[in-house]
Amino acid sequence: MLAWSQKFPNVIKAVRGLGLMLGIELAPDIPAFANPGEAPSIQFVNRLHDAGLLTIPSGSAVIRLLPALNLRRSEAEEGIKIIESVVAKLA
Repeated sequence: MLAWSQKFPNVIKAVRGLGLMLGIELAPDIPAFANPGEAPSIQFVNRLHDAGLLTIPSGSAVIRLLPALNLRRSEAEEGIKIIESVVAKLA
């Protein structure tokens, strides 16, 4: 996940956090976000929800990942794949 900011710099500015508690900071002015009246984090979270992953925004440009401690590895991998597919579509 940390390499996403290098792989998709026009979508992800930075990934930071500790353990499973992560924040994904979105790059400013993502061209795929056509609704200027809605925060980029909300638009990104809505796309993740449509893809089947529940997350929450944390400010206008950050989404927060804070899964349950009993998260299975397979579930975490599935979530990562969903996030990466949404980011790739936005890139």
